[in-house]
Amino acid sequence: MPTYLCTCGTSAAKAFSRQQPAFNTDWVAAQGGVTAAATLIYRTFHTAKMDDENALKRELSAELHSLARMNVNSSDVVVLFSSETSDGQACAEAIKLYLDRAYPDILCRVEVISGLQVMDAQIFRSAGVLNFTKAVLREIENYGAAQCVLNPTGGFKSLVPYAVLIGMLKGVPAKYIFERSNALIPLPMMPVEFSRSRLEPIRPLLERIQHESAISRVDLDAALPFDDRALLEPLFEDIGQGQISLSPVGFLIWEELERPTALVPFLSRRALNDLLKIRAIDGCKPVEYLLRIARSPAQLAVGKHESWDHGLFWLKPGARTRDRYLASIENGRLLVWRIVDHEEYDLLLDQKRNTGIDSRIIAERRDQYEPFVRMELYES
Repeated sequence: MPTYLCTCGTSAAKAFSRQQPAFNTDWVAAQGGVTAAATLIYRTFHTAKMDDENALKRELSAELHSLARMNVNSSDVVVLFSSETSDGQACAEAIKLYLDRAYPDILCRVEVISGLQVMDAQIFRSAGVLNFTKAVLREIENYGAAQCVLNPTGGFKSLVPYAVLIGMLKGVPAKYIFERSNALIPLPMMPVEFSRSRLEPIRPLLERIQHESAISRVDLDAALPFDDRALLEPLFEDIGQGQISLSPVGFLIWEELERPTALVPFLSRRALNDLLKIRAIDGCKPVEYLLRIARSPAQLAVGKHESWDHGLFWLKPGARTRDRYLASIENGRLLVWRIVDHEEYDLLLDQKRNTGIDSRIIAERRDQYEPFVRMELYES
């Protein structure tokens, strides 16, 4: 049951595009509002079939054309993202009327996006695109990335790069009918990652803007590292009167920073030696355990058994297990310093209480523990 996330324009009203008075918000008002106008628009193509090539090209809207190429059916979900203008809403409602009739069991709804309009470019950039981004992310969260398909064929062409970026970051395919082409073009869904270590220093700044909606340009300039300013500027949007907010790209990055992500296990050179000993103990499966907790923040939290200073903590797989793991988290990496059995663990705890061994580990880290090796590289 795919969920199609569709930008929606006014091509559904193509039958009125060359008539007078012109199709626009005034026309919609003259018909008695969005609902009445949507019914009139729907009647101009309600008999057209989605499996008819001539109908796809001449009568049906860009949104319906692309959905037909994607083989939409009654078991699917379709979300139509409409502009806030009445003419855009009327077209979206007309498309919904058509889909509801053509596929009686389909789940189709219209989502009106505040700020999506053509009269004010500043509002479009600062509010419309941002609200569109938030709305798409909500749907992906609700239905799951694996179930979603982005369809930016209809509506504002300037939304296409944002849809593609969302698809890249979230792992959601995007498909598109280019202009008058009949071919469905898959937009590139390359695996995109960003440098969390480079963005972590400005996390407080992003959090402040998210909470306060905007800050002054002076405050932004003071907070941005000089060397990275050109690189980071696209994360911010000038909303006028010297105020800066998050751009749609900035909101996407902030949303990704806030989302728990899988850690990558790295073993110190001492932990590599420890691993050979521990995995020989009956019932101890260190590799499987480390991979499991690295993928699950909840299981990592449950496994924490004893906290030390300098970000170090001990992990215990379970109540009756013999293996223990001294670890820390740095820049998306789960650093495993030691892997010991419970007897050595008890000795290390005693030494910590008497000598502060955890502080000495940090001081001697380079000589005794580095380099840390990515665990799957060791396993291969």
